[in-house]
Amino acid sequence: MTRSLRGAVLAVAGLLLVAGVVALAALWYDAAHDDEFLPGVTVGHVAAGGRPVAAVMRALDAELPPVGETALRIVAGDRDATVTLAELGLRSDAEATLARARTEAERMGLPRRIWHRLLDKPVARSYDVLFQVDRDAVRHHVADLAAQVALAPVDARIDTSSGMVAVVPAAEGRALDVTATTARVFELAGRVANGAAAPAAVEAPITALAPKITGFTDVILVRTAENKLYHYDHGTLVKTYSVATGSSRYPTPKGSFSVVLKRRNPVWVNPDPGGWGKSLPARIGPGPRNPLGTRAMNLDVSGIRIHGTANVASLGHSASHGCIRMAMPDVEELFDQVDQGTPVAIIEGPPPPAPTPVAGAPAGPAAPAPTPGAAVPVVGDPNSPVDLEAG
Repeated sequence: MTRSLRGAVLAVAGLLLVAGVVALAALWYDAAHDDEFLPGVTVGHVAAGGRPVAAVMRALDAELPPVGETALRIVAGDRDATVTLAELGLRSDAEATLARARTEAERMGLPRRIWHRLLDKPVARSYDVLFQVDRDAVRHHVADLAAQVALAPVDARIDTSSGMVAVVPAAEGRALDVTATTARVFELAGRVANGAAAPAAVEAPITALAPKITGFTDVILVRTAENKLYHYDHGTLVKTYSVATGSSRYPTPKGSFSVVLKRRNPVWVNPDPGGWGKSLPARIGPGPRNPLGTRAMNLDVSGIRIHGTANVASLGHSASHGCIRMAMPDVEELFDQVDQGTPVAIIEGPPPPAPTPVAGAPAGPAAPAPTPGAAVPVVGDPNSPVDLEAG
């Protein structure tokens, strides 16, 4: 090897050594400043150039409390709630933004990073930090307000506590639309947190809830103690009928019922062919001997009907097998005026009042005592064809 060639090799080796040292120094320098932002970088309102990531993060976190103190008012009818952005789970995307800034610095390449850092050349990069609230936290606060606003609808009902019928009117309910209100609060809170809107009241939409029962076209009241049936039309008493109700052995049930079936010229079906009805036919078709008369209205309680009877002597007495008997013209009239589904209230009610004596009038003769062995008029006989029921 000639001296000139040896010198060239040594020169190249020296250059490579210097380059290697420079490269190693550059890598060391870049690694030593890897946790620092490049000069000129701004994140949010924080000048991040030359500062460590943790220090910038602390500066950004310091901005949260003042923003979180901002309050919004949610108005729902006559109720409202005031909540701060902090209570709505305010947070920022600072961590993701810092990560994005560091990723872009990595993409610049080592030479450019070294050049910017060594010469303190700003890169003029700015990154916005955005605030947002937590949707689940918003929904939680809206749900609390919704619970205060909620009002269940009240159905119209029949009150017989006075002994007569009073229709208690229905009332609308209300419910706050949680989904729509959550969306409104979430959107406004995000804009307020980022300075794009001023705090304002959020009107929460409220939905009216209609009751299922708004009134009653017809109501039937039966008072067994006086053997009367009262027909009400839209809450107003329109007619009173004399009826027969159940005997002490077969009492008419008390409670709230309804007409579930209406029958013209009904067929009587023997309700107890193996018991008290074993000597009776299985069926009795329409006609004068039919125990149900010309009309029958079945109630939603086993074996109880409002029906006609040919035994008009039983009307005004507790004489039936539990059904409510009516004179034929009366049951036909009522039958045409009420629909299936009509509510029927059956109560005991007060007994008919005793006659009030007229002041100064002589007392009338006392009713004669029954003669021993004399026949007692029968107003209801369960074994008489016209007194059989439950058909």
